[in-house]
Amino acid sequence: MRRRLVALLLGLVAVVLVAVEVPLAASYAQSRTQELLIDRTGDTARLARLAAPALARGAVETLEPEVQAYAGLYGIRVEVRGVDGEVLLSSGGGEGQVTDGSQALAQALAGRRSSPPPTVLPWRAAPVTVAEPVLRGSEVAGAVVTVSPTGQLVRGVVLYWAVLAVAGLLVLGLVAVSTWPLSRWILRPVHRLDDAVHTLTTGDLDARAEVGHGPPELRRLIADFNRMAEAIRTSSAQQRALVADVSHQLRNPLTALQLRVDALESGLVPAARGDHRLAMDEIRRLTQVLDDTLAMARAQEDRGAPVAVDLAACVRERLRVWSDAAEAGGTEMHLTAEGSAWVLTPPGALDTVLDAVLHNALRFTPGGTVRVSVGDGPEGRVELLVADDGPGLPPEQCAAATRRFWRGPDQQNVPGSGLGLAIARTLVERCGGTLAVRPAAPHGLCVEVLLPRLEAVPAQLPSTPGFAAR
Repeated sequence: MRRRLVALLLGLVAVVLVAVEVPLAASYAQSRTQELLIDRTGDTARLARLAAPALARGAVETLEPEVQAYAGLYGIRVEVRGVDGEVLLSSGGGEGQVTDGSQALAQALAGRRSSPPPTVLPWRAAPVTVAEPVLRGSEVAGAVVTVSPTGQLVRGVVLYWAVLAVAGLLVLGLVAVSTWPLSRWILRPVHRLDDAVHTLTTGDLDARAEVGHGPPELRRLIADFNRMAEAIRTSSAQQRALVADVSHQLRNPLTALQLRVDALESGLVPAARGDHRLAMDEIRRLTQVLDDTLAMARAQEDRGAPVAVDLAACVRERLRVWSDAAEAGGTEMHLTAEGSAWVLTPPGALDTVLDAVLHNALRFTPGGTVRVSVGDGPEGRVELLVADDGPGLPPEQCAAATRRFWRGPDQQNVPGSGLGLAIARTLVERCGGTLAVRPAAPHGLCVEVLLPRLEAVPAQLPSTPGFAAR
């Protein structure tokens, strides 16, 4: 961003310099051409006045000493032409030739001064031709023509333009030198604020930006951001505490209610036992909802520094834990994993994620197959796939499956609170990863977890299954 800002400022300064220096350069070339024209017009007019009596006497050769002296002094070609345009006297030498059909000569023989020549430029450096009529009374007796070389004029114009270019480059250099520290002073608080915002969006509510030095507006913006982040952290902490407190406080009377309702079974008439079982099922479901809500509140808390975990080893351990449940439901579980796959997670996070995903897969795949794989994912991340061949979900419902308390239209009677995948997604995002649900082929559901790979594993950390949970 700093380079773009410096480039933008340099571009604006360059545009201003071009807008100023181009007219200056053109004006200088035009003024030098005008000076040359004025000088040559005066000299040509003087020679024309000297030629008038000589042409009247028919003794034009008397002008030769004057013409040759002038031509030798200034290196300018001088010609005296008759009324018909014939050359009566010529100094010879000099640059350029006067053609019989030149516009300047034709104008002079018509009794008019020649038109001003175009501005002399480095790429348009033709000699300047000036012609003055020689008058005898009111009649034109001939013309005096001077052809001036423009080499010296062009060199002066080029030198002036070079000075302008060097001055412009010096100005750009000074602007670049002064703009670099200025842009750093301006953008340093922006970088600090950007880092803090990025950290905050990843879920770290303790992210703050140092006010430091910089423009007052940006320092005030950083201070306001820090106050906003503190308000968000406080509000989030209060919300989690409220959810946890409410869940915990409701759990005790709910447990007492469950015991009392359970004790009533022995005194019920046979016709009321069905209603008693439904009441117990609802109490157990409400207890599960409270437990999962409390688990969700705990999942959102910051519970210390992350630790290195071998994902492949952790998956093997959780599959052993769930093997009895899979065997009871007649479900086969297959694992594909080679080597180690180290990731950085909060303590116990991976165990909770795997329990939620495996429990969800086994619950909807009785007598089916659950396939688990650990391998390389995109962008150098670790990929965990848990796919089952159960009924699955349509694509439009997969995105909603990780929402809190979401349950499919055909799953309202299935035990559960609808928080399992939501808790898993929250924990995965705290690890810097993503959790996505999609249909499996040919049918079923596939849960994909992508986690940043930990390339360097500390030597003191043992490569043991479930290390994060211990």
